Amino acid sequence: MPSFDTYPILYWLPVYVLCWGSLWLATNGKISERTFLVAVTVLLFLLRLPSIVYNYEINPDESQMITQAMTLRQDPVYFRSVDGTTGGPLDSYFLILPGLIGLPFDYITAHLTAFGLVALSFWFLFQTTKRWFGSMAARVAFLPFVFTFGLTQNGDFLHYNSELVPLALLSGSYYLYALLLARRKPSLWHIALIGLLLGMVPFGKLQAVPLAGIVGLFVGIDILMRPEQSTSAKVVQIGALVVGSVFFPLLVVGLAKLNGVYDDFVTFYIIGNFKYANNSDPVQNLLRLPDFFKKGSEFDWLVKLTLGIWLVGLIYSLRQGNKAQTDTLKVNGFIGVLLAATLYAITRTGSEYVHYLYLLTGPLFFVLGFGWQRLGINEGRNRWATVGIMAVFLLVFGIQAGLNHRRGIAINAYPSDQQHGWAVQPSPVSKAVLTYAKPGEKLVVWGWRCDYYVQTQMPQGVAENHTIRSAFEHPLQDIYQRRYLSNFIRSFPPVFVDAVGSQNLWMTDRRTHGYEMIKPLKNFVNAHYRYVGLVNDTRIYVRTDRVETTRRDTLAFSEN
Repeated sequence: MPSFDTYPILYWLPVYVLCWGSLWLATNGKISERTFLVAVTVLLFLLRLPSIVYNYEINPDESQMITQAMTLRQDPVYFRSVDGTTGGPLDSYFLILPGLIGLPFDYITAHLTAFGLVALSFWFLFQTTKRWFGSMAARVAFLPFVFTFGLTQNGDFLHYNSELVPLALLSGSYYLYALLLARRKPSLWHIALIGLLLGMVPFGKLQAVPLAGIVGLFVGIDILMRPEQSTSAKVVQIGALVVGSVFFPLLVVGLAKLNGVYDDFVTFYIIGNFKYANNSDPVQNLLRLPDFFKKGSEFDWLVKLTLGIWLVGLIYSLRQGNKAQTDTLKVNGFIGVLLAATLYAITRTGSEYVHYLYLLTGPLFFVLGFGWQRLGINEGRNRWATVGIMAVFLLVFGIQAGLNHRRGIAINAYPSDQQHGWAVQPSPVSKAVLTYAKPGEKLVVWGWRCDYYVQTQMPQGVAENHTIRSAFEHPLQDIYQRRYLSNFIRSFPPVFVDAVGSQNLWMTDRRTHGYEMIKPLKNFVNAHYRYVGLVNDTRIYVRTDRVETTRRDTLAFSEN
């Protein structure tokens, strides 16, 4: 297992040099597409490797979803054992898959999975861009994404997040749509598969539904606008799209009813998430986009590069007198509407979480490919200008790293040299928990410290493993609190942790956000649990019978 300190110069410099080599690969027409794709995928992996082997929480969302996956492995009924709040069921279920090949439920596994989803999405986006704008344009468009999402130290782009599964589904649907446009007689299975992917998107992230809707709309328009097809054929194909789109949602609804969690699905996933917003002005949210992009660090550079290449390419092609074809107008119309829908989706809540920007990678990839095509890169024109632009973009990353090094800012913000290999390091709280419980037993944490579940390898005993919706005032708070109490009594965990305090996220004041705010929960804990101490400003309660058992075991051990 490789490990990295905060200044891994001997690793960073050679990999950064490889980035410069990728410029040659992208612009050399003699290099096969397969060689190029393998090379840039390996490069992306090497760039992200220091964060991949970092077996700590990069973002709290990681611990939330790892815990949910670990819990679903034990009790696979979503909404009974797990509620991902804004994240859909597929995000948690997908993290179960690495466990099937023996990987543990930890951060390295999550980071590897995140890399796999990013690489898959980029592959789909490359293939789509190649079909629409040519191979060379797609290659050159690919590189800024490798540099941005490989060299960044922004944790929002490196951790496993709820945008990655829907991103992969959407990217796959873009590719299938591009194939559809190129076929005179698309098969019903092809159309149904597009529908299936789109129907799965809401269960990765409801926020991504507008993007899926745009793809479905343009697929339907393409089917209806084919003059060579009869009306009956068009009806059948639209039917295939609809059937494919509703298949997965109906499957989810059916399973929810079968397992008695349909009401929870509607209340906590549909209604709860539609109420999740800051009620901010959508126009003001859009006007704040430049500031939002800046929060994404290097992503802001990527946006500016994309807009610059698009504008220069458009002006260049107009001066050359190039006329747009019907198919080109159809593609560009799709990209324009998709971009507008994406900007709406990522700004709707006004939250400006940086990982939302992942949803923008598809439209940006296509716009960048369009710009390079218009500059004539596929015909060999402006090759050296292209190399120069990409060299400047890559050089900016090197300059930033050098300046950070001089200022004492870590080149690698995710050091793994002290974590003793592939192992999650326990905190004082998790060590205290494991004094009274063992991995595999249920644990309940009040507050937002899902990393305690991962450190102890104990599944969550309540559906809401980060309790902001039970603790903060909103229209459904009472419903969330009643469910929390019901889940707690049902699981009756051996250890209960109240993480509210200085080490907790968001909830730091015990007087206003301690578990006692739910009076029946307070009474149940008082009746069945014993307070055993404050560890790292975290209150720990142990079930009464477990306290006695642990005391007897300790006495027996001391007598022997």
